This record gives sequence, structure tokens and C-alpha cells, in this order.
Amino acid sequence: MNSEVTIVSACDRNFLWGAFLLAASAAKNVPGIPVHILQIGFTEEDIRLFTQFPQVKVLTLDDGDKRNVANRKSEALFTGNTEYIAWLDSDCMVIGDISEMLIPKNGEFQIRLREPWENAWVWRNHYASGEARGGLPASVSKKWQEDVGQLANARVDTTCVTNTFVLHRRHLDFIRQWKSQIAKVIPPRHAGVVDNSSPAYFMTDESVFSSLLAFSELSPPVGELQLNRDPKAHVAHFGANPKPWKRWRKQFLYCHPHVMELLDWLEKEGKATPPVPWSFKRSSTPAVHLIANAEAVYKNFRTLVGNVIRRK
Repeated sequence: MNSEVTIVSACDRNFLWGAFLLAASAAKNVPGIPVHILQIGFTEEDIRLFTQFPQVKVLTLDDGDKRNVANRKSEALFTGNTEYIAWLDSDCMVIGDISEMLIPKNGEFQIRLREPWENAWVWRNHYASGEARGGLPASVSKKWQEDVGQLANARVDTTCVTNTFVLHRRHLDFIRQWKSQIAKVIPPRHAGVVDNSSPAYFMTDESVFSSLLAFSELSPPVGELQLNRDPKAHVAHFGANPKPWKRWRKQFLYCHPHVMELLDWLEKEGKATPPVPWSFKRSSTPAVHLIANAEAVYKNFRTLVGNVIRRK
């Protein structure tokens, strides 16, 4: 398959439906782009669900590393043999033809950096009393600089989001450093994607990545992410819980018709699927919307009440 870019991802069997959505939506919308799924715990039947798509290759993760799979993204990136390699989390879905957005402008490292208001929220429990919010907490920046041990001053005063990014092969040395730094600062145990026992690295792989963007001599110039801009052609990331194969959240209801369309396409093409959950059945559409909207109203009400109580 002749392509400039490879899409890669990794997961365990808990994300079987998520990885299938990713692989199937890529097969439908960008059929000329190879997809590599690194997995742990898949059955032979599971693997056949993916390899029924000619562009998809399933590889097995070595089970010797006990860290959460999120900390092993580098292993998936190293499997790409193309000029560009795109990481997409296994709870992502391709909406429309994203092929043009997958090639970064001027070959830049394409990743989303957080806005100051996002940092203020993410690090809200880590700022010292009176410390300005919006950038990195001083305590975190100090820890990162000590652990990376290269640059004295941070190149960026923000953090990145590692659910979706695209790199050129020349950036693979930086990815090798990411892998080594994870081995250095993330304990070899399955602590989940978030580990609050480690203040400077509570976002695990993402925190380590951000520390290297700030203080590594290999830190690449960062270009703006293009994969989240066009409503008709973008990557949807179903972050946080519940995932749509369990229960839809209001913010992702716009993806529901795309999932229905994808399932119709799979049936037309004679492709098999994992057992279809109730939330993906067309007959469940009214209930899906009712539950998602009711949950959103409840959460907004709870937030409002909480704010009122805190002001008293």
C-alpha cells in the first residue's frame, strides 16, 4: 500500500469496540492509509475483525511491561514505515476524509497544546497559594527540569494533549526519548491513565511528553493540530467516561449518526462486527438521546448547586 502516512494505535481488550470504531471508520473514510493496531489480550476472533480490512494490521504488545497501554504509544509509532506517522487513541473515530489533514504543514510535529484556561483547570490542585494560573505550576516545572536534565529554561509554558498527534520520521529520536523517560519516571505497574499519586506526572504518558516538549534538547517545533478543525473531516476523540459503546454523552451525540452510517456501511460490505451494544442499535436512538440529555441536565444542576454552596 503506497501511502505517506500510517495511522497507529494501541489498546487492551477493554477498548475492543473503540479500536474497532477507529479501524472501521478509517477503512471507510481513508481506505488508502494503513492502520496498525497494537493490542494485548485480543482473541483470534477479535483479530479477524480487524484484519478483514485490507489496510489494517494487528500486532501484539509484549506483556512484559505492566504499565497502562497509554504509556506504550511509542511502540506503536515505531511500527510505522511511512514518512509520517499519526497516533490516534483507541477511543477515536475518523469522521470524513482526513487524508489531507494527516500531512503536517512544512513537516511540523502536529499536536494540540492546551490553552491557558485549560491548564488552569488541569493543574488546579497543583498551584501554590497566590501562584498565577494558566501556565505550568512552578513545582511541576522544577520537577520536570530536574528529571529531564537538559534545558535550563522551558521552551513552552503549557502542556500537550497526546490523544492525537502526527510526526515525521525525523522526530523518532524524540519518541525514543519519550519511551526512555517513561521508563525512568513512571513506575512499572498498571496505575491507569491517571495516577494521582505522582503530582508532576499524574497524566502519566501525557505529562512525560509535556515535560520533554519543555526541557528536552530534542523537543521539536510544534505546529497546530489540523485534525480537529473541520466538522466534516476530523478525528473525534471520546475522552473520559462513559464511552459511547457503554453510554452516549451529550457532547458526542453529533457522532451518533456517523456510527449508524458506519454500521450500515459495514453491513453492506459484508463485514463482521463485535457484538453490537445497545447504544449502537438504531432502535435505541430515542433512549440514547433521552439519557444523554438528562445526564447533562443533572450534571449542570449539580455543578450549579456546588458553586452556590462554595460561595456561602
